[in-house]
Amino acid sequence: MSNVKAFFSAHYQEARHKFREAAIRVGAKPLQYRHCGFGPNGEELTTDVALVGDIALPNLVIVTAGLHGVEGFCGSGCLIGILEQRLLAERNGDTAVLLVHALSPHGFAYLRRVDECNVDLNRNFIDHAKPLPRNDEYRKLHDLVVPQCWEGPSRETAEVAIRSYVEQNGHQAFISALTKGQYEFPDGMFFGGLSPAFSNMLWRRLLKLYDSQHERICVIDVHSGLGPRGYGEIQFEGRSSDLESMQAQAWYRNEVTVPDNGSSSSAALTGYSAVAVAETLPRAERICVTLEFGTQELEQVLCALRGDHWLHAKAPNDELLRREIKQGIRNAYYCDDGVWKLDVVGRAAEVFISSLRGIGGRPSRNV
Repeated sequence: MSNVKAFFSAHYQEARHKFREAAIRVGAKPLQYRHCGFGPNGEELTTDVALVGDIALPNLVIVTAGLHGVEGFCGSGCLIGILEQRLLAERNGDTAVLLVHALSPHGFAYLRRVDECNVDLNRNFIDHAKPLPRNDEYRKLHDLVVPQCWEGPSRETAEVAIRSYVEQNGHQAFISALTKGQYEFPDGMFFGGLSPAFSNMLWRRLLKLYDSQHERICVIDVHSGLGPRGYGEIQFEGRSSDLESMQAQAWYRNEVTVPDNGSSSSAALTGYSAVAVAETLPRAERICVTLEFGTQELEQVLCALRGDHWLHAKAPNDELLRREIKQGIRNAYYCDDGVWKLDVVGRAAEVFISSLRGIGGRPSRNV
């Protein structure tokens, strides 16, 4: 574990290069899927994919990173750690592994949690042919969380109004209203989009491409920004009443939390990515979890995220403030220190190996 720091990267280009090189070293041939536009230095933006094992095998473990762009700093380090530590050697002969790097490369490259259209991809997996979900409480908060000015009297007035909302409704109600997803304000926070995003369609395309009548599928979606610093919380993507929830508890030694019953650091979400797994691969047994790594206190993370949305919506001509806000959101989702990185890589390895053992029908063990 002495090279853990080398698993992480300073920017998207470096992360992409490290992932592809690590995949090649274990015998995988990485494929790339081009996104529209270019990065801040003119680089191509791609989602890169590496398959290890025969796609026709009955079991498939998928690990994804960068669904929320800037969270790719953390997720990329986890994927590279899986490859460089040779953890793939733990898989049974009946299990293939698919690693998906940077589902939202635009957000990764530009230090945004959302995609190029300000869409939160983990709120985008809904049926857009039906009436969009309503979030009336977010409507009350939109002008407060993305104020007219980031500094000065209007910001101070917004903060007073937010505190009043929390006092009247409770902190958990505020978090739920803010984060569960909204489909009314395209420049707002946690905007789920008015149509399927490119990365939504790419995720479904990948699932279909690598579907080979699998009996069992496990998806580990790596995120950051919630929970205790450096701890990887295993969040079940579904309802606590689902049979798969009980199966997940068995795989991960009863460490699984579930947003819909209040046990998780995450509020219950609308339109999360596991919906596509169920819709695309309905015949397979499915265990879908989010592996969420804590960074800062929630208030700090939300403040940084609010600042980034304000910067995107208002586009102020203040380079110093822009740099400050961008550094703030990077820090909110990635801790550039050795202890945090060691904790993240160790926990990701533990959860990955537990997934391999669970999908192969073997008992869990400590790593």
